[in-house]
Amino acid sequence: MNNKLLKFIKIAVVVALFLMACSLRLEFFSGKGNDIYAYERSVEDLLSGINPYKFTVKTYETTDDLGNHGYAYLPLLMYLNSFFYVISKLSGVSFYVLSKIPILLADVGVGLILVKFLFRKNYPALLGALLFWFWNPYFFMKNNYVYTDPLPVFLSLLALYYLDKDDVLAGAFLALAVAAKPYSLIFLPLFLLKAQKPLKLVASSALVGVFLSLPFLRSWYDFTTYLNGAVFVHGERIVQGRPFLWFISYYGKVELVRVIPIKYYVYASMFAGWLFTAIAFLIFKIKEKYLLATVCLLFFYFFTPVLNRTYMLWLMPVYAIALYGVMEKKLLLYYFSLLFYWGFYYVYLFYWKEGFHIWHP
Repeated sequence: MNNKLLKFIKIAVVVALFLMACSLRLEFFSGKGNDIYAYERSVEDLLSGINPYKFTVKTYETTDDLGNHGYAYLPLLMYLNSFFYVISKLSGVSFYVLSKIPILLADVGVGLILVKFLFRKNYPALLGALLFWFWNPYFFMKNNYVYTDPLPVFLSLLALYYLDKDDVLAGAFLALAVAAKPYSLIFLPLFLLKAQKPLKLVASSALVGVFLSLPFLRSWYDFTTYLNGAVFVHGERIVQGRPFLWFISYYGKVELVRVIPIKYYVYASMFAGWLFTAIAFLIFKIKEKYLLATVCLLFFYFFTPVLNRTYMLWLMPVYAIALYGVMEKKLLLYYFSLLFYWGFYYVYLFYWKEGFHIWHP
């Protein structure tokens, strides 16, 4: 078989995987998640000239029902939703359908980054990574497409890709990733240590952050309401979802969580990764960015008191790339490691559904 034909077959297989993944997701485009009503309310307020975070702050003050809070993230997704909300009104196409377009594009974007990283290096490893991401345990088990996590995952991957290549783009994409979901802040020390010119990276991130915040800089009240609704309402976190330490306590009868106040677990989920990065980078000279990012996320998962079902998606593409760096010539071990995480995630979701009922401590 000549090289051109072999390359054509390889590309055809990858394209087929992408088309199958998109086709499966399109089947669930009409589904609605619990957050969609908060998203829609925030868009309506924004387009009406009302600060949407005013409603967010009010809901956090008046209810403990986590499913009835307002939009409580930085505004990137709100802006995207506003564009598709206007298109919905003009075209008559459901907003719930249109709002999934950027999520699907980000989902595909993650796959394209995996292709760029692995296609020429190790084609069988690429196929494993694509199957790992597109047929992830959450999508496989839940059969819905109401989550938005591919967007911050894609943006954080782009930031990591440009880290140590282009400080401006790395900083810009890191700011956008944080604006989509703030978990990427755990990578901050890694970016500062790996950047060629850290001040340039910080300036780029700051400019993007200011630009995204412009609609909320009209007055001091708007600005403080924005900060309260997007950031400070998360300050007093309660147990939410199914955190690992609570899982161990629940099934292992080992008390890990009521002795120490919840806020210290919040701090540990962020700063343990920061401390590890500094020690690994400065003392042990470990500078592989995807590996360090993977360990930061693992520390976050272990300590956080807030762990929802989709959070474990954040690690998957970074983990796949980091694994290849460690197991470049050990393909079977690479597959086994992907399968191990996939199986662990699946089993964790199974126990979540079947009897792990911790919500509040």
